[in-house]
Amino acid sequence: MKKLLVVAIVFCAVQVQAETLKGGYGACLTEELFDQLSQAAVKKDEQGWQYLLNNGCIITKSGIQVSVLDTTWTGKAKVRAYVGDQAVVLWTNVENIQR
Repeated sequence: MKKLLVVAIVFCAVQVQAETLKGGYGACLTEELFDQLSQAAVKKDEQGWQYLLNNGCIITKSGIQVSVLDTTWTGKAKVRAYVGDQAVVLWTNVENIQR
């Protein structure tokens, strides 16, 4: 019985998938920059969008593993994204997170 329980626990632990980014969404180093990027997108401000993509914001790629650090009621998420042995904290849209 104990062996069966141990096998079941190990199996469930292996089945847990880490959260990843869906990709194709904006993400920024700070919440303020993310708010600016969102506003630029809503206003279709191409110059503002390009400026932010060169100064603290990116378009995410799919499959990047993340830990969700915080979410807001407005749909923003603060995540720690892992690439290799490096990690960076980013703000993005909660819709960008695949659970």
